[in-house]
Amino acid sequence: MVNNVITKTEEIDIGQAKHNDIILKNNIFSDSNAFVVAQRMSKALASSTIVPKDYRGNIGNCLIALDLATRLNTSPLLIMQNLYIIHGRPAWYTQYIIAMINNSKKYKTELQFEVSGKGDNLSCYAFAEDYNGHIVKGPTITMAIAKAEGWTSRDGSKWKTMPEVMIRYRSASFFGRLNCPEMLMGIYSADEVIEGVENADYAIVDEMVADDLHKEHKELVSGQKEAKDEENPPEEDHQATADEQSVINDFFDEEPETDSNGQTVIDARLK
Repeated sequence: MVNNVITKTEEIDIGQAKHNDIILKNNIFSDSNAFVVAQRMSKALASSTIVPKDYRGNIGNCLIALDLATRLNTSPLLIMQNLYIIHGRPAWYTQYIIAMINNSKKYKTELQFEVSGKGDNLSCYAFAEDYNGHIVKGPTITMAIAKAEGWTSRDGSKWKTMPEVMIRYRSASFFGRLNCPEMLMGIYSADEVIEGVENADYAIVDEMVADDLHKEHKELVSGQKEAKDEENPPEEDHQATADEQSVINDFFDEEPETDSNGQTVIDARLK
């Protein structure tokens, strides 16, 4: 078994104390020392307020993200930002799949897309050139496949509004699974997971962001209502006093009084 923890002993000037550096390497689950260190790192990550909600306060999820980061030799935060948890299933953000392939330098060129046709005849495949000059192609995705698989029929499906973008994303994820499985590690793209889970919401939106937007909307509506109320204050219902009500009753029940000149006498209570 290859030890995935490198322990280096260095002499320190102050007190000539021994200092051990533990470096995580490849697999945090194959060595007890690495696992203990990874747990401490995960606890620190879980206490952060800038990690996505799926990882905040969840040491287990942070531990998995840290394991993926060590295997891919990248930042744990980068993994957390691009690995969604959908109905308990991890899923890569499709743009991150493309970025992983391009940054790996496995191919001489970046991932390219060959798109042909329009509408129902739209098709696309991803390809890249290796260092031997060979063109490595991924499976061809067509709108006929998208319809047959039910990708276009889901409520809120982006295949209906931006098929050229979605067909490129799907071509990229298929290329990655076929030609770069060591990068994706068996994890599907977020769109594929959503389309494979019954009653899953198609839009991937962080709940915290959605809550903030909802809160801002409520505050905006409330502020607009208050401003409108200030401009047009509601009219208060006037309650007649006892004297006013008495005059009103006298007006309807009795003939009005007149003076010697025949002029109507105004009740003193109304003056």
